[in-house]
Formats: sequence, structure tokens, C-alpha cells
Amino acid sequence: MDDENAPAFDPQDLDRFRLQGHPSVDEIDPDKIRMLPALAEDYYSNEIVMFGWEGILKAVLSGTRDKQSPLKILQEHETTIVREIYSYIANQWARHVKLTIPAALVGQCHDRTRLRFNYGRLNDAGFRRDLIDDVNITSNGFDDGFVAFSRCGRVVFPPPANRNVNMLPFIFGRKESLPDDLQCYHKLIEQCPYMRDEVGKVGYLTVHESYVDATKAQRREGLHIESPGVFQDAPQDQTSFRPAVEHPWGMGMMFGTDRYEGGIFMASSVSNTSEVWDALVDKNYPGIVDKHGGCEYLRPLIGKGTKLQAGELIWMTDCTPHEALPQETSGYRQFFRVVSPYVSHWYADHNTSNPKVDLPKSVKIVKGNKFAK
Repeated sequence: MDDENAPAFDPQDLDRFRLQGHPSVDEIDPDKIRMLPALAEDYYSNEIVMFGWEGILKAVLSGTRDKQSPLKILQEHETTIVREIYSYIANQWARHVKLTIPAALVGQCHDRTRLRFNYGRLNDAGFRRDLIDDVNITSNGFDDGFVAFSRCGRVVFPPPANRNVNMLPFIFGRKESLPDDLQCYHKLIEQCPYMRDEVGKVGYLTVHESYVDATKAQRREGLHIESPGVFQDAPQDQTSFRPAVEHPWGMGMMFGTDRYEGGIFMASSVSNTSEVWDALVDKNYPGIVDKHGGCEYLRPLIGKGTKLQAGELIWMTDCTPHEALPQETSGYRQFFRVVSPYVSHWYADHNTSNPKVDLPKSVKIVKGNKFAK
């Protein structure tokens, strides 16, 4: 992306946002950071990863107890043959899950060498980093991806009014393209560091304001990615992250802005109600996620997640695992999401139309319940 297409944000502010999410010294294991990015198969090569009861393992073990199942012949062999079969399947998934570098620990030099801050970037730790040559400095897709999500700001929500729209089309940079009752969200949209060449294109706004009881989640629970679905036919190279350039004197301080092309921005008004992972799932590998992007059985492969705080704005890819969490206490929650222009499918029965904005001709309108079996 050329400089004239860079987002119009204060570089120091954007770097400050990334540092707000900087892992503490206790959370950084330099030996682990040096391994990233890495396929889960390689990252866990010397460890035993225990998979849960859900999904394939449940089906296989249940089949050994079902008199009508051909798997009945495996009964009494659960600790040998069945274990070997399942370990093969688990390893198969592990080849298509990648653990990524926390965005706060990545950057680039002026000569376009990628930086990885193995000891963090605070105090003098910024000097203790690796310079990685002959690699892509833009995180893009699964094969070339090295960042799954990034903190990129904080937002203040407008007063709630029970607004509830999903994937409502609007035009980037044009407040008047929003319905009157949603124009109060234009400021939040403009705080998303989208690229200048996306101004004038159709984006998609989700706003969900509602009272949520304790132990209940407002949005979709369970580990999932956003693809397939609205991105199922979208070009993979339209979602990318390029880290900012380090100051010529080093010190771990960035001189310039991160660049976010495509992808998804989101935030909520209640802490600890969304969780996201530094991981990427290969959406093109058959069967790794269900038709709605569900991938609960991959949880043991993706490490520790990050719970987002109130007003924390993040960017993520359509292949980044995430989930909504139950609220700790009852109360009102506001959820905000902006999806990039690179959408391929729009579900008429689930999404919200906008009389001010037509869908692009390239977007396929799908009717019917997308969750129907």
C-alpha cells in the first residue's frame, strides 16, 4: 500500500494503543516468542496436547459403544488403536493452525526487515530483538500470516437506545449514508484505522445494544472464525496487517503507523465479554471448521486467549479464532463491529438493509436461515 493510502492517524497514538496491550514481563517467554509464527504441529512438537470430548473424539468413542456402528469392533481398544487414530486426526488439524506473534511484539526496520521483540518493548527490552531477513513484512493470509489481531484504539460508546442492526451496509467516510439513529456511531467508525482507498466503498456495520443477564452472552458463544460465511468467496489477499517502522534509533519505538487492510474492527462496552486469540486457522483446509466457522475442537491448539476490556478497539482477520463470553454481572452491553468492503455473501434473513445504500453487485444475497441444517 502506498503512503497516500495510509490511514490518517497520529503514529504516536497508534503505537501507544499497541503498547497498552503489551504483554507483561511475566507473560513473555523469549524462547516461545522466538518460535513464532509457527504451525501448532511444530510449536507443540515436544508436548502432549489433550483434546476435549467434543467433535471427532466423541463420535469415535460413542461408536465403540453402539451395537449398530462399525466402530463397535474397536471396543476395548480405546487406549491403543482409538488413541492412535485420534492422534493422527489431531495432528492433521495441527498442521493447519498457526500460532502468531502478539502485535505489540512485531515491527519492521527501514530496510523492510521484520522485527520480533522477544523480551517485549518496554524500558530497554526494545534493544533485545531479532531482525528476521528474507520474510514477508506484511501479514497476509494463512501461509504468510504472522499477526492475527491487533489493538488499535479505544472508543467511547454513545448513550444506548436498544439499537440492533447486523451487517448494515454503509459507505466509508460518509456519515449521511447511515440511518439517522445510527449516525452517532460514525465517530466510532472513523476511529477504525481503515485505509484511505476504502473511503467511498461499502462497509458493513453491526450494533447490538441490549440488557444481558449474568452468566449469559450477548453474542455468539463457542470458538469460531468469520470464514466461511460472509467472506467465503472473498480474495484472501484483501486482509492484511503491516507493522509500523521502528524509529531509526531503535529503542522499540515505532516511527509511523500500522496498516490494516480489510478485516474486521470490533469493540464492546463491557470488559471480559469477548476473547480473541493470537492464532490463524487455515480456512481453505476442508473440514477444519463447520459451515459457520465453528472450531471448538481446535481450542487446545491455540494457546491462551486475550479478554478484551471495555472500549478496547481491535482489528482481526476473518481467520482469527474468537468468541463471546458470558457476562460476570447483569447489565447493559453495547457491541460494535465494522466489516471491510471485501464481503462475498450477505444473508437477507439475518442482516439489516439500509435504504440509503445498495449492496455492491459483487455481493451474493442469500435468503433463508443460514443456521438451518
